[in-house]
Amino acid sequence: MFLSGIVCFGVFTICAAAPNQRVTIDAAGCGMRPLLADNGAYEMTATKARIVGGTESVPYTWPSICSFMTDTGYHICGSTLVKNKAGTFYLVTAAHCISQRRASRYLARCGMHGMSAANPDSIILRFRDMVLHPRYSDLTFENDIAIFTLMDQPATNDFIQPACIANQPYYGGEGAIVAGWGTLSYGGEMASTLKQVYKPIKPDSTCAIRYPGEFVASNMMCAGEPQGGVDACQGDSGGPLYTYRDGKWYLTGVVSWGYGCAAPQNPGVYADVYNLQSWINGVIN
Repeated sequence: MFLSGIVCFGVFTICAAAPNQRVTIDAAGCGMRPLLADNGAYEMTATKARIVGGTESVPYTWPSICSFMTDTGYHICGSTLVKNKAGTFYLVTAAHCISQRRASRYLARCGMHGMSAANPDSIILRFRDMVLHPRYSDLTFENDIAIFTLMDQPATNDFIQPACIANQPYYGGEGAIVAGWGTLSYGGEMASTLKQVYKPIKPDSTCAIRYPGEFVASNMMCAGEPQGGVDACQGDSGGPLYTYRDGKWYLTGVVSWGYGCAAPQNPGVYADVYNLQSWINGVIN
């Protein structure tokens, strides 16, 4: 999505917890990658992996990521599976990925690696309902998050797993991984297989300097290298920015917007899942 030079990579009572208080709003057993013996912890040091430029993920080892599609099967954005306290799956993506206000106009393909290759363990999810954040703005991309209720619940297995929902704030310098099937360069071709990139999360003060007047710390976060070169890109919108905490993978950010892809001094911007946690809780629980 393009708007005023911005490239985007791709209702409800709000109550707040005490600052920095850990509140768990999802099911136990989240954040697992069963096909990796160490749950993929080693990838947090794989700093050369990237989407722009292209390093392939180990096939089928991100069981919470899904391709968010039109009902005709055209890839629009990324998305992430989560579970509520009762163990019911929901799908999280970016609000800016939504152009039709009917849940039936979309579907998700999960448990996949290759965009066009056979994925024998993949499934198609259809939706009964969707909720966009009531304060989402398609001008500023504030509160860029949407949640879909599934028509039917999939079985949890090695290929279908929920990410944990961030229950503590990020910190500047914390490592993170973003994954998706987006373009390999600005305006380039879409990835044929799932790619991933390691990116350090930047302090809010740095994000505000890089995007003066546009970065809103109450619901946004940013991540990237000062020299650029690693980033999400078009078609990655709505997908996950994962952090690895206490042996689990957490959905900490939702790919939202940025200027160009992997440009120096222009970190990617994400919806801040921790700061949006109370709204998420109100929708899924």
